[in-house]
Amino acid sequence: MIYNTIIIGGGVSGLMCAYQLAQAKVDFLLIEKKESLGKKLLLTGGTRCNVTNNLDIDTFIQNLTLPHKRFLYSLLKDFRPSDILKFFYENNCPLVLENDLKYFPKSNRSQDVLEVFLKKIPHHQIKLNTVVSKIYKYEDIFIVECSNAKYKAKKVVIASGSKSYPQTGSTGDGLKFARDLGIEFTDFTPAETHIYSKQVVKEFAILQGSSLKDIVVKIKATNKRSQGDVLFTHFGLSGPAILHLSEDIYDYMQKQKVILQIPLGSLSRSEIDEVFNKSRSKNMTILKTLEQCTTKRIASLLLEKLQIENKRINEISKNLIHKLIDSLLGYDITVDRVQDVTKAFVNKGGISTKELSPKTMEAKRLSNLYFIGETVDLHGPIGGYNITIALSTAVAAAKDIISKST
Repeated sequence: MIYNTIIIGGGVSGLMCAYQLAQAKVDFLLIEKKESLGKKLLLTGGTRCNVTNNLDIDTFIQNLTLPHKRFLYSLLKDFRPSDILKFFYENNCPLVLENDLKYFPKSNRSQDVLEVFLKKIPHHQIKLNTVVSKIYKYEDIFIVECSNAKYKAKKVVIASGSKSYPQTGSTGDGLKFARDLGIEFTDFTPAETHIYSKQVVKEFAILQGSSLKDIVVKIKATNKRSQGDVLFTHFGLSGPAILHLSEDIYDYMQKQKVILQIPLGSLSRSEIDEVFNKSRSKNMTILKTLEQCTTKRIASLLLEKLQIENKRINEISKNLIHKLIDSLLGYDITVDRVQDVTKAFVNKGGISTKELSPKTMEAKRLSNLYFIGETVDLHGPIGGYNITIALSTAVAAAKDIISKST
């Protein structure tokens, strides 16, 4: 038997592609290596599944760190967040907005998102517990070799994911297939993840579990920065600002030591200068002065680290005052390592977008071969970006397959 299309991978992009083909009555086979579909989808958003967000296309794309982010423009134009809302509403899984940004299923259950697909994809067109070992093309037909069988198809969609959370079946198989098929790619590396720092563990143990709100974190001696909250942990640092910067931290660590400059308060230099000047006029202590610029814990910690006695501010030397202010504006933190690629929330890397059509996700050098979802070098921050990308790439590939099949 020769299928019209074989989809490899039962994650959100593979499921959406299969859904679209099923609705159009296009013959297909969905192959999944695990014992069930959507295992990674069920984990997302703390099992609540942040499906998408309420951003317009331009803002969505601007918020990405990809150098090739404009590749997404036509994909999102054809299937944008508002289309995702409509899709799930029509499938009896309405989404609700949280914090004026993220959309979750009204039920707060990722299982309900998965059920949308499971109800519409015929079970007899799914092969579970089936590991694909090799893909090659013979004349106009793709041969998909598995451990116990060979399957043939006119078209193949690779939706096998990245290397994030391999226990769900996401082990980066798409890159192996791409290598065999002569398609260029970049290895997967960690993104949107935590960092480890012995310095933080040693010097900031008292701050474990506390956060700095809405600060700008910089990679020292570079132009890389990120704004958001920073969380002190038992192993180092986390929080939105760290997660968003982690892929750059990882890249720089491959060639040099990485030091982060982390403000220990939210005030600007001019605002801090104003606080210190007022304190001088009132002859306040240095501790009371610092407490107006940051938390009480951090104020005490800074005096301890810089070995400054809690004297009246007028009794402190200008040199020590400058050190205090510099530390408030950007305390140097050495990074030891970034969380492993398999434990990162998101991976950077994948199939090069130069290899693919931005309208159809079809490989330019091998017709009827498609790459979608996290297998492709397209990713965004946490907040509904990555599932949106997965869904839009799946719809683009499915539309092209349907147009060729009618």
